[in-house]
Amino acid sequence: MNFVGSLEYKAQLYGSKLVIVDRFYPSGKTCSSCGEKKISLSLSQRVFKCEYCGFKCDRDLNAAVNLSKEAVNLTVLACGLVKQRGLGGLSHVDTRRVASRRVRLLNPEGGSADTSRMKQEEKAGNC
Repeated sequence: MNFVGSLEYKAQLYGSKLVIVDRFYPSGKTCSSCGEKKISLSLSQRVFKCEYCGFKCDRDLNAAVNLSKEAVNLTVLACGLVKQRGLGGLSHVDTRRVASRRVRLLNPEGGSADTSRMKQEEKAGNC
């Protein structure tokens, strides 16, 4: 059994979900604070420092935070939900438009924001 197969087996055994991020995702070159991407980052640089916002941390920790965020984004996208910045909730999206970067937020029930949020969080729990 290969490594990914072992992880899939363990995830299923413990009722977890395994999310695989693309191997070329620039987790080490992306600032986990502001999202700015560096053009290059040598292996000898052990501390990540963002030239844009001034954020500093261990480069492996920075990459781990970015991978965690990307896994959440992929999971939310797979469920047909998208996390809105600043609004603290989940909203249903037309996933056909996500691929073309034209995300359209919908409230199909037409209810209040609190009711809509509760329904979306319920849907996310079922995913």
